[in-house]
Amino acid sequence: MLKQYSVALVSRYAEMSAVEALLFYSMSMFVMSTRSELVVTIPLVLFGVFRYRFLADQLAAGESPTDALTSDVQLLAVIALWVGKGIWFLWPVK
Repeated sequence: MLKQYSVALVSRYAEMSAVEALLFYSMSMFVMSTRSELVVTIPLVLFGVFRYRFLADQLAAGESPTDALTSDVQLLAVIALWVGKGIWFLWPVK
């Protein structure tokens, strides 16, 4: 059954999924209305998705997303920045 799926089709599905993830992340009510300061995390998510797609397509590192995630310094850095920004903006102010 999987023989019916070509590499080009699966690649197109992956691209569509990446675009949809970015769209829904950036348009979510939480980011846009509840915590508008989290809008600054959108470029980080965009870079992270682009970097992962680069690793998967150009360097053939997409077989194991965990390995791609833990072995790429740029991807780790953008994730750390995203987590840091999230904590910074969501930390309760007393």
